[in-house]
Amino acid sequence: MSEKNMNNVDQIRDLIFGPQMKEFEEKFETLHKTLKSVEEKITHSFKESHAKLQKETTRSLEALEQKVDNLANATQKERTKLKDLIDTTDDALSVQLQNQKDEFLTKLRIMKENMDDENQKIHENLVQMKTQIESTLHEGLSGLGNEKLSRDALAGMLLDVAMKIQGTDVNALLTQEQKTEKK
Repeated sequence: MSEKNMNNVDQIRDLIFGPQMKEFEEKFETLHKTLKSVEEKITHSFKESHAKLQKETTRSLEALEQKVDNLANATQKERTKLKDLIDTTDDALSVQLQNQKDEFLTKLRIMKENMDDENQKIHENLVQMKTQIESTLHEGLSGLGNEKLSRDALAGMLLDVAMKIQGTDVNALLTQEQKTEKK
């Protein structure tokens, strides 16, 4: 088709559908403007909501970071307190243990000194008893001279020695026995 024929078809179409086409075009244009306005409003609302959400998220993150920092500080303070308490307790226990050790060593030294004193006293008593036994035996033997020793005399001497070892007096015991026999 030629250009002239095309123009003719357009003119015919304009004549037949012209007012309706213009009306449709106006409605489409109005609809396009309304749609464009709604799109702008939605975009604007979305941007505002996004900005608000971003601000709220930022504030929440900052508050959360602050809480984490506070918790970290509190934890560090508590850890420091616990470490100080452990150190203090450890020091106190060390001092107490050292005091008990010193006290034990002191008591041990005193016991050793007491035992040394007791050993010395026992040794002195043994020497004294030995001397007494020897003197008693000498007295008994010197009194015998060249005479024969009777069994009764020997028993009496040994009894006397045994009594001296026990710390009792033979004469007192004999006197007591004689008193009981008389009764």
